[in-house]
Amino acid sequence: MVVLIILLSLVAPASALPRQASLEYIVGTQDRLSITVVDEPTLTRVVTVGSDGGFDYPFIGVVKAAGLTVRAIQQDITLRLKEKYLRNPQVSIEVEAYRSQVVYVWGQVKTPGSVTLMGNITLTEALARAGSPTPDAGPYIEINRRSRQAGGDAPGAKPAAERISMADVQSGRAQDVLLSDGDTVFVPKGEMFFVTGFVRNGGPFLHESGMTVSRAVSMAGGVTEKGSRSRIRITRIANGKQVVIKDVKLEDLVQPGDSVEVLPRLW
Repeated sequence: MVVLIILLSLVAPASALPRQASLEYIVGTQDRLSITVVDEPTLTRVVTVGSDGGFDYPFIGVVKAAGLTVRAIQQDITLRLKEKYLRNPQVSIEVEAYRSQVVYVWGQVKTPGSVTLMGNITLTEALARAGSPTPDAGPYIEINRRSRQAGGDAPGAKPAAERISMADVQSGRAQDVLLSDGDTVFVPKGEMFFVTGFVRNGGPFLHESGMTVSRAVSMAGGVTEKGSRSRIRITRIANGKQVVIKDVKLEDLVQPGDSVEVLPRLW
């Protein structure tokens, strides 16, 4: 039941977003805004932001919208109506349809592609809308932010990619990571290693940072009665050549692509 509630919260519709979050949404072209003026039905209407970044509104003419928050547009209309036409206009604006801004989710997710922003969107929500990471996803997620200059949308120096651990995403510790228009989320494929020999469930496994031989053997179900925890070797490709490492200790690190082999006991 708890899991179901969390999943439902991830895909909640835009209308369920807090009013504060809606007010801070940055409007773009093709967004559709529902404007309400209390007791003024002729001024209550739905408008679409044009390719020039604005829309026409009764009495006051063109209203600039693209690149501004919903709150800023609301304040602009209120002020301009108050100047000449209404004594105390009460204006509210809701985003009826988000069409202009997207983030991109690529890599090891079930449905990679673009995700339309529905107000503010988190990394967790973007991954959920992309079908969630696949079982062979790696141990981290990379976010490439769209380059912007401070205080505007003009291209600036490209920021360094951000890495978020998959463990933080799965545990909820990354639920406050917000995404913006044009950001790209990349989920790389996990690197594999292999466990063979006298273990209960050998095979390929997803490599984790800090992987030890002890952890690798544990993932393979542990050593069988005929195997020896003190007789383990690793086959590794180094500089294009196959190298066999003998007398491996349980605390030694396993690298991606390694083959860890548990040898039989010496009776």
